[in-house]
Amino acid sequence: MGLFDTVTNQAVVTTLNLSRKAEALVANNLANYDTPGYKTETLSFQSQLAQAIAQGPAQVAQVKGQIVINPMALQPDLNSVSMTQQTTDLAKTQLLYETAVQAFNYKVTEVKIVSEGQAQ
Repeated sequence: MGLFDTVTNQAVVTTLNLSRKAEALVANNLANYDTPGYKTETLSFQSQLAQAIAQGPAQVAQVKGQIVINPMALQPDLNSVSMTQQTTDLAKTQLLYETAVQAFNYKVTEVKIVSEGQAQ
């Protein structure tokens, strides 16, 4: 087992990776705001991640999330992009990512302190 192979650490890494994928989907949705018939896509992974956490780090590493397509047309051209919803989703995704970065940085600092203490 490696230094970072705990459920918590793997959950942080998985959250970082999946948050970036979710952010890319939001960017794609925003880019297609004026595309007739375009259906928004979101990445759902929180419940899958929560279930995997109970099973261990190997299962957490396997979480890929699921792309969900919104079929509800919000505009006359059958486009389902809502600027308000997309900016809200982007803010949530960025907050989740920043929280995971802080958790990762905390763990790295913790390991650094422990290793420096052992070296003395």
